[in-house]
Amino acid sequence: MENDSKQILEFWIKISFWTLLLLFFVVFEKPIFAQDPLPTPILDSISINANGNPILAWEQNPDVRTTGYKIVRYDEINFWEEIATINGIAQTSYTDNTIFPCDPGKSIEYRIYAFVEGTNIESLWSKSLKSINLSQPQPDVCANTFTLSWTEYENMLPELKEYRIFASETGETGPFEEIGSTIATSFVYQNPTPGIQYTFMIRAVNSDGTKSSSSCKKSITSYAPIQPDWVYLRYATVEDFDHVKLEWTVGNNAKITKFKILRSTNGLTFDTIEEITHTGDFNPSTQFIDTSADFNAQSYYYQIRVCDSCGADMLASVNIARTVHLSGKPGITGNENELSWNHYKGWDFGGSGIGSYQIYRLVNGTPNQDGIDNPLFASLTSYTDDVSGFSTSEGVFNYYIVAYEKDIDNGFEAFKDSSVSNKIEIKQETLVILPNAFGPDLPPPDNVFKPVLAFIDAGDYSFVIFNKWGQLIFITEDPTQGWDGKFKGEYVPSDAYVYQLKYKTPQGQNLEKRGTVTVIR
Repeated sequence: MENDSKQILEFWIKISFWTLLLLFFVVFEKPIFAQDPLPTPILDSISINANGNPILAWEQNPDVRTTGYKIVRYDEINFWEEIATINGIAQTSYTDNTIFPCDPGKSIEYRIYAFVEGTNIESLWSKSLKSINLSQPQPDVCANTFTLSWTEYENMLPELKEYRIFASETGETGPFEEIGSTIATSFVYQNPTPGIQYTFMIRAVNSDGTKSSSSCKKSITSYAPIQPDWVYLRYATVEDFDHVKLEWTVGNNAKITKFKILRSTNGLTFDTIEEITHTGDFNPSTQFIDTSADFNAQSYYYQIRVCDSCGADMLASVNIARTVHLSGKPGITGNENELSWNHYKGWDFGGSGIGSYQIYRLVNGTPNQDGIDNPLFASLTSYTDDVSGFSTSEGVFNYYIVAYEKDIDNGFEAFKDSSVSNKIEIKQETLVILPNAFGPDLPPPDNVFKPVLAFIDAGDYSFVIFNKWGQLIFITEDPTQGWDGKFKGEYVPSDAYVYQLKYKTPQGQNLEKRGTVTVIR
């Protein structure tokens, strides 16, 4: 009986042991006859090959039970997908020919794990690696730089030391030259040579230099702002006697930010008086109106400077233009006006230059459209105008002069331009002369008593003759008429007669002359 009880107790002890053991494996999900799992593989690099495909590399798994590796990729919809099986413990690389991570903004992430063929024995997944995605280089034409940026390389073992930047001037096949390094994910390449296609590549390197990972390759051609061949100042002219107008032309289709207008009074020291900027299409105006120039007082020199699409002041006009300033005064004879001017400057390229000058005159506001005299030689800077034929006018003369460009190709543009000067006014002084005797029987013109007049205002004119008793014997309001010595159709006797002359100067001054004239018979 005692033995039976002992056997029953041993039975229940065994039952309890195996029940507890079974519960242990159920709770902890461990097979009853499980073996140790494989070590986790070390994924050490991911690079991009010449075809633009990712290449994975890992360390050989130290557990000899390993028969292969599984490749897992994170796709674009946030899903881990097993994409390949690599058989053989010594196989430690894989090229993913199904994807191209070099597209803009694309970076591919991978993991691997080891397995034992025919069993459930496998490793945990490795840490993930992402391909380095190099963005398209961004040019800054004005700074003459390329800015490179790329995605961060994660989980470098033992740690990331730096990114090395490589460049090739012969295409994606290289050779590549290291041009710099950084711990950031961007780099500025300075001063590329214009017209060269550069190909860039980024390489992540670990701290001991044993591991590296290369990015995609991206290419870009450098270029500099197109500079104008030349700037030519066509003319500087007084327009409408109100302002100075400039116009110029540029040598090619360069993109221009602005033109600078420079002005000088001596041709040596120039000041910028205006900047003409573009309106968004790099095509600023090639004309300028200078309303601040006191062109009636002096001549001005002008020059144009051009700023390229980056705003850099790159080029001055090939010529400097100088306006024509005209001055004048009455001649000493009282029948002439003396004019003088400075030469126009600016048309002295390619055999061109000043063809001629033409003076235009206005008498009492009435112009002579064809100018006075024939066109003057280009070498002249002075002219004497005989105005004796206008003595019956009020004596107010206005002048301006026009310089005409020579009709020869100057090598810059086909227009034949001109430049107008300021307009001046010259007032001749009023001249009045009366003889003290005349004879009606004498030959003309001594047979008529008439004032010699020049440059008076004929609007308020009167000429009156009295005899010695104060009797009015002649009167006229016509400056061209004189007294012939008659009264009521009969010649008057020889004697002294009194005259009274009233007239007005062109300046509006009323004057009067009185005297006597002797009639000789």
